[in-house]
Amino acid sequence: MTVEMSSALEVNQDALDAFLRRFFGPGKALFLAEHGAWLHGGNENRWILKVDGTIAGYCAVIPTVIDAGGLTAPAVWWVDIMIAPEFRGQHLQSYFDRKLQDNPVLKVGFPNEVAAKIHRKHHWGVREDLQVLLCPLKPLQVRQVAESHAGRGVLLKAGAALLTPVSALYQALLKIKNNPAVVRLEQPSAEMLAQVFEQAHDFTLATTHRDEGYLRHRFLEAPYAQELRYYQSSTASGLRLVMVTRTLMREQQRVTRILDLFGDLSDQHAIRAIARQVLRDASREGSTQVTVMVTLPELVSAFRQVGFLMKGTARFCWLSPDQRLMDAFAGRIHFTLADSDNDETH
Repeated sequence: MTVEMSSALEVNQDALDAFLRRFFGPGKALFLAEHGAWLHGGNENRWILKVDGTIAGYCAVIPTVIDAGGLTAPAVWWVDIMIAPEFRGQHLQSYFDRKLQDNPVLKVGFPNEVAAKIHRKHHWGVREDLQVLLCPLKPLQVRQVAESHAGRGVLLKAGAALLTPVSALYQALLKIKNNPAVVRLEQPSAEMLAQVFEQAHDFTLATTHRDEGYLRHRFLEAPYAQELRYYQSSTASGLRLVMVTRTLMREQQRVTRILDLFGDLSDQHAIRAIARQVLRDASREGSTQVTVMVTLPELVSAFRQVGFLMKGTARFCWLSPDQRLMDAFAGRIHFTLADSDNDETH
């Protein structure tokens, strides 16, 4: 058996796309085929394992920079690893594990429950206190409700039916008056967005470093840039707060995601105001739901107060040889749906 590791730069694209279609839904598989190089900061960050010339495994990372505990460190999001069923049991995953471990930078990720247990055994830090919150604008059409079955499905659908008139009334109230403190940014520059982050940056937080290069690549040059909206609110401190959203069609439903929130995160009034404006616009556009990922307790409180009633659990993991970084992620962290590949998996 001959095992070879290469990157997506060195393999037949059609063969790679066919392999990924076996493991991902059609939407993500198509996105990776068309925009995988953008998502991963270059195809050299997508690794392929071949056995006797046949693609047997795939692993990928996304380079980033993290601020944590007063430090700014290069890092990679570990987003995917898979071995084809017919090649499992041959210790092939160890090739990817070694390649990742040999990279000295900080490793971060959002593991599922099973992966979190494995990470703990390998000395990763793991947190399970992240929340994905959802505001149901059309409760009966929310995917988690519509696709539920059996007893749980009956309960969810009954609850959604009861919630529907309340949600309709709430959306009507939202449309009555706009908040003048919240404005839509039609053509923001990466420089302006980076200034919002820098001016209000809280060095006690562990979070993604949002400089001009990151913001330009992640949002302004995204392949779906036309689906993004930018909102700004002035806060009581005189600083600014920016929220970035994406509205798209998913499984024949229009959904809105709050991809990022940065700036002065200490002002709950401003956070609620900007979130209400996002809900107002999403309602006008016919979105079924608005989703956000939050990792700070005060943000959970602010979003719940404006109608984000449904929740799910998310997990965060990290590994670094620098004990200062390991300790920093045990404190206050702020990550969003813009981080890693969350926007393609939620």
